[in-house]
Amino acid sequence: MAALLAAFPDVEGEDDRALVERHQEAARDWEGTGVDGLVYEYRTQFHRDPLVTQDETAYYLSVRGHVWDEFGERMGLSEDELKRLKEIHESQFAASVGDEAGEDEAMILAKE
Repeated sequence: MAALLAAFPDVEGEDDRALVERHQEAARDWEGTGVDGLVYEYRTQFHRDPLVTQDETAYYLSVRGHVWDEFGERMGLSEDELKRLKEIHESQFAASVGDEAGEDEAMILAKE
């Protein structure tokens, strides 16, 4: 599962790493589209393109809150788990590409 965490080098705690892995697995399993398909859908169906940048390991997105809500629901996360997952993404996003998420929320999706 190292590939799932490649874009999250600053995440150290075992619980945090497990939470990030669950999120990345959920993105890969998203209705048969996988990560690339999911990012493509976001880029073509949202009013504003959420892709801030990408590198060899991940897509760095700035998404509306409803995207996180949908992940939280699909993953069966508690409010505290969802809040923590969003904090991890925000922190790693800022460390990796700077504070460019803007008024929306940071999300990092590991490439397959």
